This record gives sequence, structure tokens and C-alpha cells, in this order.
Amino acid sequence: MNRLRSWLLWVGWQRLTFIIAATPVVAFIAWWMVRLPPPPVESMIPVAPTAVSTPQQSAGGGGNDALTAPLDTTTGWLSPLGTVAPTRIAVHVVGAVNQPGVYHLGADARADDALRAAGGPTGNADLRRVNLAAVVHDGEQLNIPRIGERSPTTTTPGSASGGASPPQRNDMPSTTMPLVIDVNRATADDLDRLPGIGPSTARAIIDHRIRNGPFVSVDDLLAVRGIGPATLAEIRPWVRV
Repeated sequence: MNRLRSWLLWVGWQRLTFIIAATPVVAFIAWWMVRLPPPPVESMIPVAPTAVSTPQQSAGGGGNDALTAPLDTTTGWLSPLGTVAPTRIAVHVVGAVNQPGVYHLGADARADDALRAAGGPTGNADLRRVNLAAVVHDGEQLNIPRIGERSPTTTTPGSASGGASPPQRNDMPSTTMPLVIDVNRATADDLDRLPGIGPSTARAIIDHRIRNGPFVSVDDLLAVRGIGPATLAEIRPWVRV
């Protein structure tokens, strides 16, 4: 206590008052010198998207109709709107394959890639009727026919089922067959037009219907000799009871 009193007497009240008054000023100056600089004004200004004018605008001296073009990451060039190709496509593989279904492939996939994705062909697949080198498109149905089978779909020239031009959609039934047939009323010829159903299987469906009565549901077709889960999944869109 005596030391504190002695120090106060040595400093004096005038010096003590000056130190107390000057402390906030010194603290503010120190804060100002060590504070982080504000971000540059340029970084806060929004940047307009890059616009690409059409050849007509370039020849005519410009205009206000410039279109914003997306960047094609594969080539590094700006692409016109609506021309950027999808990176993945969906292909429905049916017919004589081990695992029919919808598969997502690369945009440049071939029919052979879709066939491999579906588990490969079955033992009775007729691959001579399919152009495995053809490019498949998004939303296309690739039908792998069986040996001796008459396809119920309309195959256009150049599709994956033959030809060399880009394939067309192959998922619409032939005009000679109803869109959906009633298996309780269909003839053997009608049943023979279904995918995966040959003459012997069509005859087996008729015989089962005669012996056991009408089918109650489409799933009852599994009881017919020659029809398994894969064949039933293939013909389900085309039949009813």
C-alpha cells in the first residue's frame, strides 16, 4: 500500500490524468494500423454473363439480340443454345437378353454396350438380325430377337436391328397387331406376334386356357410352359385379361 501511494505521489495527478485520457487514443491508433484492409471494390461488382452474337449480328454491326452460349467442357468452345448433348442416355433393352430392363449408358453408347449392360444375349438370341455397332439414342428400345421369332415391332431402315444410319425408336407395335391383346380371346396367330412368343408357346397358352379356363390375371401366364419372368416382363405391356 505504501509503495502504491509513493508511486502515485511520484507520478502526480496531472500525469495520471494524461495517461488515462491518452490510453483510448493509443488503442484506437493501434487497431487502425493492424486491421485487415477492406476487399477491393471490383470484387463486389456483379459480372454480366459472356454473350455471343450470331453471324448475322456480326455482319450487321451488332445488336441487342446476343445470346448467352453455354460452354462445352469437352471442346472448350462456346456452343449455341440447345446444342449441348446429354452425358447419359436411357435405353430399354428387351428380348433375348438375360436381364431386360432400362439401362443408363454414355451418350456415345452402341447397341453392343446396351446388350452387355443387360447381361448379354440368351442362348436362343438371333444376333445376326441386330446391328450391334449402331449408336443407341436416349429413350430408344433395343429389341434382341430370338431365333425364328417374328418381331411385333416396326423396324425402320438403319436402326439397331439393321442398317448403318442412326437408329430410330423401335417401341411401337406393328399396325397388324392390336395395341393390347386379351389373352383370353387371342388366337394363336395373335399370341405369336408378341415379343418372345413363338408358335409353340402361343399354342401352349391356348392349351392352358382350354384346360384351366380363362386367365384371371396377366401373372397367371407364368404357369404356361415356356413363359418365365423375363418373357412375362417383356410381353406385359402388350397383354391384358
